[in-house]
Amino acid sequence: MFNNRKKLNKLIILILTVILIAFVNTNVNAASYSFNFTGPSEATSGQTVTLTITGKGLTGKVNLSSSNATLSTSSIWIEKNSVNITAKINGFPAKITATPSELTDNEYNIVNISSKTITISQKQTSSGGGSTGGSDSTGGTNQGGSSGGGTSSGGTSNSGGTSSGSGTSGGGSSSGTNKPSSGGSSSNTKPQTGTSSSQSPDQTVIPNESNIDDGNIKSSNNYLSSISVSVGNLSPEFYRETFEYTVENLPEDIREIEVNATAEDERAHISGLGVISLEPGENRIQIDVTAENENVREYVLIVNTKEELVESDLRLEELQISQIDKNGEFKPLDIGFDKETFEYTVDVENDIVDLDVNPTVQKEGIIVETSGEKNLKDGENIVGVTLTAQNNQDIKTTYIIKVNRKSGLEASASVIKANEDWKIVVIGISLLILVIEIIAYIWMRKHFRTL
Repeated sequence: MFNNRKKLNKLIILILTVILIAFVNTNVNAASYSFNFTGPSEATSGQTVTLTITGKGLTGKVNLSSSNATLSTSSIWIEKNSVNITAKINGFPAKITATPSELTDNEYNIVNISSKTITISQKQTSSGGGSTGGSDSTGGTNQGGSSGGGTSSGGTSNSGGTSSGSGTSGGGSSSGTNKPSSGGSSSNTKPQTGTSSSQSPDQTVIPNESNIDDGNIKSSNNYLSSISVSVGNLSPEFYRETFEYTVENLPEDIREIEVNATAEDERAHISGLGVISLEPGENRIQIDVTAENENVREYVLIVNTKEELVESDLRLEELQISQIDKNGEFKPLDIGFDKETFEYTVDVENDIVDLDVNPTVQKEGIIVETSGEKNLKDGENIVGVTLTAQNNQDIKTTYIIKVNRKSGLEASASVIKANEDWKIVVIGISLLILVIEIIAYIWMRKHFRTL
């Protein structure tokens, strides 16, 4: 009987150990986090690229900075998720840096993470076989060098007269004479000595080369050699193979702009030039260059003018709020924000002393001011976010957050309630032990009463 009693006690101890381990594990919140910043390594000038910030198990603000790139935002908020930003590439190498600030893990501990930088270099375009050699003279002959396969005869001259020459060149044979070039001058172009420039997929020939159409030789050159505007300046600087530009440094009251351009080939036709009327906001001016062989190339100018804001424009896109306790730790505060809801009520604990308010507006030209978020007192606190039109101080929108901070007595009551909850847990475990003892005793009496 004594040995059976020892076995029973061991069984009871084992059962209690398993119960306690399971109870403790339900209250363990394993902190696991990581921070990552990804994006492309190559791009073309003027291209807009997407970059991704991933904060596994992290919540807080990430500041952004760049060189040779224009960012869609200077800071962004992550909440244990991935968020995207965009960057317009203006030059090379372009560098975008993400600097974590005030990040907290799953247990609201502040986490220090180093900045991460993405470097984007210029994407190299493929180019065809370059032609080399040859002597050139005005009104004389040109003896061509080698390039590709096949044969060609023909010639070029810098000015006056005709020229002839021979050499090898890709694809079949052709012959002809070239007329002397004349016409407008180019500006800010970037010629490549000894090589021929590549074309985009829809343009299979290089400038100054010709196609045969219905037996007639027609030029396929649809590049511009310059673009000029009556006010402001182009960004980036003009280059024949950059097809989108932003016009910067414009006066605030601009309502029209004159656009002029020059084609590399005088036989090409240009449309979309002249005096253009501008609407408030973004204006896209399209310039079409049609080559002699009817191939079309498109250049775009983006002109942003100041908008006349009205009350319905004064809206927040996002409103992110963090609570700051007496120890300086940040915890997110969800108020259920909706941009068309202008009043909220939330409760915070007694140890919360400040709020960190981060509003994001929908449009430019809006002044944002916050109030009441510092030095919270017991009871009701009014936190305001006011939006004012920059061009008209009488146009305003205000978001109100009523923050009710618990008093010291309420906080003490919460602690007492928490202690009572633990007492209930302990009593429950004790009762469970007693029940197990009784069951074990009955089981022993039933199976070992003959011993």
